[in-house]
Amino acid sequence: MVYYDLNIDSSLPEPKIKSMLSLHTKYGYDSVAITHTVEGKIGYKDVCKIKKIQIEDDSEKSTSSGWMKMGDSNKTIKQYTRLQVICKTMAEFQMITANNPVVQSYDIISVVPYDVSVFNAACNSNEIDIITIDTFSKFIIKPERVRQCIAKGIFIEILYGNLFGIDADRIAFFQIASSLVRSSFGKNIILSSSGKSSTTLRSPYDLSNLGHLFGLTFDQAKAAVSKHPHTAVLHAITRRTKGIATVTDPNLLKDLELWKLERKEDTQPTNNNIPHEKHINKESTGKETIPKPTTTTTTTTTTTTTAKTKTPTPTPTTEKTPSIPTQPPQKPTAKSNKKTTTNTTSTAQKQGKMDIDIDNNKRKRE
Repeated sequence: MVYYDLNIDSSLPEPKIKSMLSLHTKYGYDSVAITHTVEGKIGYKDVCKIKKIQIEDDSEKSTSSGWMKMGDSNKTIKQYTRLQVICKTMAEFQMITANNPVVQSYDIISVVPYDVSVFNAACNSNEIDIITIDTFSKFIIKPERVRQCIAKGIFIEILYGNLFGIDADRIAFFQIASSLVRSSFGKNIILSSSGKSSTTLRSPYDLSNLGHLFGLTFDQAKAAVSKHPHTAVLHAITRRTKGIATVTDPNLLKDLELWKLERKEDTQPTNNNIPHEKHINKESTGKETIPKPTTTTTTTTTTTTTAKTKTPTPTPTTEKTPSIPTQPPQKPTAKSNKKTTTNTTSTAQKQGKMDIDIDNNKRKRE
């Protein structure tokens, strides 16, 4: 694992920079960037004058694990040059172009936006590699702009050196860091020291634990000091050479090819048309079939009746014969229950009267 710190101030005296580089090697860092900061518009006086510092003592031996041990590895620390421009207006930001010789003289280009318009323009720019969010950036960061920045391959840098300052800087650091993590979901975030004092420098493992305080997972915090800075350096190489470069180190060529493949996978669609398992019905035969949508159709039928008119046909005239009138057949009518009950009661009364009359006649005869 390769660890990076991409922000060491170049305005410090050379002995102090040398002591800081030796401390970086003790903590396990493999690469650093010495930064030249410009406030406002850049000019010819800002052409890169940074020289690589030679460390001759035994402290240049670093560790591969990131712990403070000496003499376990013979790796020498790599040094990159970086231009950091503090932009307050769009006129200052528009000076950063690929045709500018000042920009071409540095390995990495970064911007510190102090205005929301500069930040929005930087998220859609092809001329920079890193956007540094400082505690002086007093504007609201929108998630849409952060995701646009990620799609462009630009990284957002957070300086953890502000934690060791006053309370206001500490509060502003956690507010900015937590909002960036929520907007980017932990992608394309770089953690760097301010590079002004050796007391603010921390090891990569300390930074991995620090990332938990503002929402990063352990892997994301570890990538913020290893994978993401490494990808930013590769992005700077392709930006400077416009995709065509002569690479003498085969390991760097391998990293460039892997980075291009990762970028292609992130930007191109996957063309994955296979549905999820929960959307697939498994029949008894064991085959998987995609359920077809069922549609119900309702049909309505209408019937129309047409009245047929019969034309009268002429009948021959014949002599009339007297005919016997016939009564029309009477249709049987259904009697109700009330009528049947009244009929039965009337017949019973009649039979009772007849019985009384018969008894009276017998008595008279006697």
